[in-house]
Amino acid sequence: MLNMTKVPIVYHPCYNIVFWNLEKIHPFDTQKFKRIHRILITSGLFDADSFYEPSPPTPLDITNLHSTQYLESLNSNVQLQKILEVPFLAILPQALMKKKVLEPMLLQTGGSVLAAELALEYGWGINLGGGFHHAHYDGGGGFCVYADITLMVEKILSKYPDQVSRVMIVDLDAHQGNGYERDLAHNNKVHIVDAFNVHIYPQDNDAFSSITTPIPLTSPELKRDDKYLPLIQSNIFQSFHKFHPQLIIYNAGTDCLEGDPLGAMDLSAEAILKRDEIVFQMAFDHGVPIVMLLSGGYQKKNAEIISASILNLVNKFGLLEGRKKSAITAVHR
Repeated sequence: MLNMTKVPIVYHPCYNIVFWNLEKIHPFDTQKFKRIHRILITSGLFDADSFYEPSPPTPLDITNLHSTQYLESLNSNVQLQKILEVPFLAILPQALMKKKVLEPMLLQTGGSVLAAELALEYGWGINLGGGFHHAHYDGGGGFCVYADITLMVEKILSKYPDQVSRVMIVDLDAHQGNGYERDLAHNNKVHIVDAFNVHIYPQDNDAFSSITTPIPLTSPELKRDDKYLPLIQSNIFQSFHKFHPQLIIYNAGTDCLEGDPLGAMDLSAEAILKRDEIVFQMAFDHGVPIVMLLSGGYQKKNAEIISASILNLVNKFGLLEGRKKSAITAVHR
């Protein structure tokens, strides 16, 4: 039964990572989640009670998701420093690291799973966090500790077999999604579309072989609006008609925005909105539920652009009409 007072957007105040302003050493805006939440409420379309709050995954979920060796390594600040790329973390007490970093990331991981389940009910869902696409069974990296995308796929396929037997991951973060690509390499129920700048981290050739529809962005012109958007649209369109997905997991990183220090791409803010619109339009045109994760983005202005994109999607597709599956009529099978 749908909760008619809420929308399928998932957020928790504890998503945000705060270290007495020391977090500003890292380029990632670890508080963009609350900024987006605040902007959405300020729009007047939502209030504080409109959003779903997640719970973290169960300990059993995490022990199934990651190897014992990897989970034990997270007790080392040296290991976390490598994953998060923040030098000062090595000197902090482990209990503080757990509370300030691991618990927020676990909560965001639970938020990704909840957003996927809500997408099956409402036709769409958004987690105002998550998208840890570099994390995998045996490791993490690139500010990704827990493999939320892998967990989403496994949970949905096992819990809702009558609704979903084919999942498409559309990853438009500037970086290759090598984590879930390693985990899901031999899963024929998953189709991966990944567009990424080949000249930056992680350059994982082993994981590349798992991408069903690779879109390697090799030249400068492919990283600009006029070439990028048609390329994305045509590849996603072809993938839909080949695979016929029943759920879309959209990893909507905004590190492909011009000026990003890590993404090294040149998309305008307008292109980010259009990109998200293309993916949602494709899903709705084919009657497929879609769940969106925020993933990377390393500029303070990202929060405003992400918020503008969410509001654009809500208005363009009438996502708040009746608080129900207004954009799609049924799961495409």
